[in-house]
Amino acid sequence: MKTMTINNMKRSVGALCSLLLLASCTDWDDHFDASGLSASGVEVYNGDIVSYVQSTAELSKMSQLYQQNNIFSAMSVDGNYTLIVTDNNTYSAQESVITDAAMYAKYTISDAAVSPSLLTDGYGIQTRSGKSVWVYGNGESVKLDNFNVTKVVKADNGYVYYVDGVMPVRQNVYEYVQSLPDDTHKEFKKLVNRYYERWFDREASAVTGVNEQGMTTYDSVFVDRNTLMDRYNESGVKQWDMFGEEYSSTVFIPTDDQIKNAINTACDNIPLWLNREPTAADTLKFEDWIVKACFVNKRLSEGDVSASADIFPCVGGCQKVENSITDETTYKTIDPAYWKPSVNTIDASSKVELSNGVAYDVTSLKIPNHIVIYRVKSRLYELWNAMEGNEVKGSRAEHFHWTNWQAPTIVNEAQGPFTLSASLPTMYYNVLTAEPTQEAKDNNLECSVVYDGLVYDDATNSVLPVTLPAGEYYLRMGFKHSLTYSLSISFKGEDEDDSQYQDLVKDMVMYATGSNFHFDRGAASEVPHYGVSSGIAYPEGFDVDYWQTLDAKAIAYDTDGYTVGIVKMNKEGNFCIKVSSSDMARLYTYDISPASANGADVNVSTRNKSNVQQLMMYHWCLRPTVNNY
Repeated sequence: MKTMTINNMKRSVGALCSLLLLASCTDWDDHFDASGLSASGVEVYNGDIVSYVQSTAELSKMSQLYQQNNIFSAMSVDGNYTLIVTDNNTYSAQESVITDAAMYAKYTISDAAVSPSLLTDGYGIQTRSGKSVWVYGNGESVKLDNFNVTKVVKADNGYVYYVDGVMPVRQNVYEYVQSLPDDTHKEFKKLVNRYYERWFDREASAVTGVNEQGMTTYDSVFVDRNTLMDRYNESGVKQWDMFGEEYSSTVFIPTDDQIKNAINTACDNIPLWLNREPTAADTLKFEDWIVKACFVNKRLSEGDVSASADIFPCVGGCQKVENSITDETTYKTIDPAYWKPSVNTIDASSKVELSNGVAYDVTSLKIPNHIVIYRVKSRLYELWNAMEGNEVKGSRAEHFHWTNWQAPTIVNEAQGPFTLSASLPTMYYNVLTAEPTQEAKDNNLECSVVYDGLVYDDATNSVLPVTLPAGEYYLRMGFKHSLTYSLSISFKGEDEDDSQYQDLVKDMVMYATGSNFHFDRGAASEVPHYGVSSGIAYPEGFDVDYWQTLDAKAIAYDTDGYTVGIVKMNKEGNFCIKVSSSDMARLYTYDISPASANGADVNVSTRNKSNVQQLMMYHWCLRPTVNNY
C-alpha cells in the first residue's frame, strides 16, 4: 500500500487535499510559464519521474543507484513519487556517507507526490526505507534533513528535490539508544529495554484460516512496543512511541555513572526526608522516572535544552493497561516526568540528528525532590496521643504553642471510621480540639496555635520531626466540616521569625468553605496540583480507578485534603504551621461544668463531635510541586 505518514491530522488533511488537487489539474499551462518554471521556481518536466532521472546527465550516479537496487523497477507511470537526489559532483564527494546502498536508495524515495507547498517545518516524509526525512524551516530557508533544497523539478507523477549533500540514513531514537556503547551506557539501555516487547498485533494481522486444532491462523504482524513509554489518548489512539518514524522525539542520554549517582543520592535522602530506609520499590520508581524523563515527544532545539530554559513536561497521555485474565484493555492517564534544564543539564553541542528526532548527552542528572518525596502527611490526633507522657521525643508543650485557646483534647470519631479493604489501613476521623479562654471571649481576642512539622511513627508509637528540602510545596489541610467561625492559616520555616510567615488564607469563613476542608476526604471542587488531574491526590501507589470498581467511596480514601496554598521552604529543615481565628472567641458559647480542682472553669459537656463552635483540626499534608527539583 502506498502511504505517506505525517506529523498531525491537519497536515494529513492538507496532504490529501494537495494530492487530489494535483490529480485534478490537467492544464498545467495555467500554473507554469512558458520557460518551464512555475511562478515559485519549480522546473517542469513533461514526462514521468523515472524518465527524468534517467535522461538527466547530472543524476547519472543516482540513476545507477536506483537501477542497481531495483527502485525503478518498482515504480510505474501511474504511481505518485518524491525523489530526494544529489548531483554527480556532490554524490562523488560524499559517497563515503553511504554505508548501505540499498537502504540509501530506499531512503531517498517516497511513494507520494509531496508538493513544495507541503514542505513546512516539522513535516515528515516517510520513505520506502521505513524512515522519515524531516523538513526543517520554511520558505526559502527550508531544509530536508540538514540539507538545503537547491532545485525542484515537477514531473508528471511526482517531484524531484535536489539537496546539497548526501543524506545519511539516520538511526531512529530506539536504534540509537541500542547502539550506545556498553562500557558507558549499559545501564540506560537496560532500563529502556526492561519494558520492551516484540508484540503480536492481532488487529493488524489478517486472518488466513483455521488450523487442524481449530485455532485461528494469521498473517502475523509484529510490532515493537515499550509498555512504560508508549502513549495513547483516552480512546486508545496511539499518540507517541520511540520507534515510529511518524512521531518526533528527543532523547537525553545519561551515562551509567550519572544514573548510579542520581539514584544513590535520592536513596540517601529518604531517611532524612521521609524518616525511613529506602526500599527496592524506591529504586524501581527512580529508575522508571529516568526513562520517563529522558524521552520527550517533540524535537527540542539547543535553546530548548539550555540551562536557562524553563522546566518542561516530557511525555504525557495515557498508558495502555492490558488485563490478561479478562482480556480487557483500558487506557490510564499518567503524569509526565518533568525536566528542569537548570538542574539536569545537557551538552547542547552533543546533538545527534536521528530519523525521528534528536539526541543529546546529559552532563548532570538528579532525581527531583518531588519524585523522592511523594507527600508527607500527618494526622494531629496521632501526634497528640503519642506525645502524652512522652518527654523523650518531645512534649506537647514543646511542639504545640497555644494562645487564648485552652483545654486541647482529642474528640474521637468526629466522623465514623472508613474501612475500604481489610488489606488497607482503616481511616479514623479523630480531631484535635480546643476552645477559647474566658478572657479571650470577654475581650474578643484572637486565638491561635502554632505547631511544628511532626509525623507519627506507628512502629515506635512516637513522633518524629520532619526535615524537608528547600522548595515549593502544596499545603493541604483538613478540619471537621461546617465550623461556625473563620480561620487564618500561615506557614514558615524553622528559625524564621514571625515577620516571615507566609499568610495563605485570611479570615476564611469555615461554614462556607467547610465542605472543602472535610477532614482529608478530598476537594469539593477542582484544584490545581501535581499528582493527578481530577483535583484529588492519593497515597503513593494507590490505584483509585481499580478501587472504585470495588467501592465508589474509594475516591475519598486517604487523600491529601484541600489545598490551602503553595508554600516555600527557603532552606532545608523543619517548619511551623499557624492556625488562628479572629472571631471564634466572640462567637463561642460555653456549657460550663463545675469548677475544677485548681479553680479554673473548663468546658466538659460540650466537648464532643457535635460542637462545631470549637476548634476541630484533623491533618496537614505537604506535597512538592514539580518546581521542587
